[in-house]
Amino acid sequence: MARKISITMAMLLALVLFAAVLLRGLGVRPAPRPAELPTIPGAESHLARLTLDSTGGALEVVIGPVTLPAHTPGYRPPIQLVRLPAAGGFHGYSWRMTDARGRDLPEDLLHHVNLIDPDEQDLFSGVPRRVFAAGRETPARRFTPLVGYPLAAGTRLLVVSMFSNPSPEPIDSAYLRIRLLWLPAGRALAPLPVFPFTLDVMGPVGEKSFPVPPGRTERSWEGSPRLDARILAIGGHLHDYARSLRLEDVTTGEILWEVEPVTQEGRLVAVPAGMPWKRGGIKLHRDRRYRVSVIYDNPTHGSAPHGGMGVVAGVAYVRQHWPVVRYDDPEYRQDLADIVAAPTRPAGAHGDHLH
Repeated sequence: MARKISITMAMLLALVLFAAVLLRGLGVRPAPRPAELPTIPGAESHLARLTLDSTGGALEVVIGPVTLPAHTPGYRPPIQLVRLPAAGGFHGYSWRMTDARGRDLPEDLLHHVNLIDPDEQDLFSGVPRRVFAAGRETPARRFTPLVGYPLAAGTRLLVVSMFSNPSPEPIDSAYLRIRLLWLPAGRALAPLPVFPFTLDVMGPVGEKSFPVPPGRTERSWEGSPRLDARILAIGGHLHDYARSLRLEDVTTGEILWEVEPVTQEGRLVAVPAGMPWKRGGIKLHRDRRYRVSVIYDNPTHGSAPHGGMGVVAGVAYVRQHWPVVRYDDPEYRQDLADIVAAPTRPAGAHGDHLH
């Protein structure tokens, strides 16, 4: 009986989503971008390109070529700026590392990559919105085309990346290829809009990496969303020796999501994702406080070589219209300055200032 009920609920949710899309269309549509936007000093464009494939079904972001000497613990190329050629949205992604001929290279070469929209704000703060993030532990994801993240033509995206080469062999020309499954604008059945969000245990602004000495280390941060939202999918980013990542409602004391990373011989392999949309999503209220927290346990006698991080990320449905980004917001200005300057600063725990 329980199995029949779960199937019925899943079918009901699918019908509700379908009806919402059919009756409401895109709902919250992205506003057209003005022709004149504030310049971003320090952002470059020579290493990244963004194109739609010939079928119009995928948006490809390519970063490279990147030269990685042997035993490179962390290299950050200059922050890149690209513009979206057309309006639409994406509902899935994959990525891979290749050489100049398109042949696969080890996935370990990627530490992380972020696509950041400097003209929209995040759910929990006024900082530029993190649109997409991936690391070596991030598998490909594909969501139903009934939902998608809407993007306007001319949208600017900052490409923030970090690479490493643990092998004894240098790599002259490495490329990161990100493939976003694309939904062109003007479809008869427009997708229900969903929006990415992030929560970092170090807060929305400043250094994201922290030391992990021998033994137990904990970090957490609390905040409230600027809008009511419903989380449909959730995951995270961690480093070696992480034991758990948690999101909880501080107001009620309820644990909303918690995960233990998958490890192999002490090395982080994956951070399992959750799909709470299957049970109606996780509701976030703007008048409540939420806490993201991480626990590390370092069994060695020295500090973890890559430090620690704790990031919860996912997609959420937001019914209200987003506030217009405030370029003069102190959090916004500081975060944007940190993003652009990070590749030029001396490395911290492992050169990973902002994820």
